Amino acid sequence: MNLFKRLKRGSSYYSYKPEKDDSDAIFSLSSAYITLETKLDLKSTGKAAISLKSVSGTFFTEMKDDIHRFLDISKSDFELLHNIVSDSYGYLWVILNGKRIEDLIAGISAVGEIINDKGFSKQLLAAIFEFKNNSKNNHQYLIYNYNLNKFYPFVPVSSKKEERGNEDEMKIMATIVDEIPFERDVTLWYPLWDMPL
Repeated sequence: MNLFKRLKRGSSYYSYKPEKDDSDAIFSLSSAYITLETKLDLKSTGKAAISLKSVSGTFFTEMKDDIHRFLDISKSDFELLHNIVSDSYGYLWVILNGKRIEDLIAGISAVGEIINDKGFSKQLLAAIFEFKNNSKNNHQYLIYNYNLNKFYPFVPVSSKKEERGNEDEMKIMATIVDEIPFERDVTLWYPLWDMPL
């Protein structure tokens, strides 16, 4: 049984509890990604991440250890590698690599629940899912903003010039706006430049 199914049914180590909208919203991507692939030729690269503001202290360190333990134990159910890094802005990134987007979705949701249960939900910035359009040979992202409880697209064209592919972003919105909680106000589509994915 893979982690996606296990989280839906409950796990002996860590049970998925839909206490708030975040997990339900993130799991909605498990069907919307099929639409992205069939209509826009966007395929998952097998990478996803969750980002949160780092704080000092024992409890935050214990939370990181819990995330490591959970992801290490979950290796027996599926192939999902993880890495935890800090960026220059003081954000912690939990980066997941896997073959199936369902496992990435379940892993990101579970990590978010651990962070929430440990009392650091206010530190959460975003969950990021990376896609690639082979015909355009670029990476495109769906970002889940924890404060908004909604997704929005991010298509970087040039990180040096901080240029975005607005047309591609609008296509993504038009394609899946009715399938997942989607932020319709484009002024709230915050760019995440230089992600360590």
